[in-house]
Amino acid sequence: MTERYKSWLLTDAKACYRYLQIGFAVIVLTALAGVAVLLVPSLGSVDLTEIYDVMVMPALFIGLGFLLYGVGTHLHIMHLNVLEMRESDDGH
Repeated sequence: MTERYKSWLLTDAKACYRYLQIGFAVIVLTALAGVAVLLVPSLGSVDLTEIYDVMVMPALFIGLGFLLYGVGTHLHIMHLNVLEMRESDDGH
């Protein structure tokens, strides 16, 4: 049973780490953009604080979504490894 799911997930095993990296990068870049907006609140006639207020929540939700998907995939792979070890122990 685990071979079917594991073969599907292990092709994406490195992808789950990529999702973690992408999610973390989106959150860090959003924080750095916030610091930049605090340092330079306006450029000419453009108010950067309004632009940042509009983009901060969607960016954080996207970053957290990538993190959640990466962690969930990683935990699923670990669970399949545990099931495989239990099956190889002949029921013990």
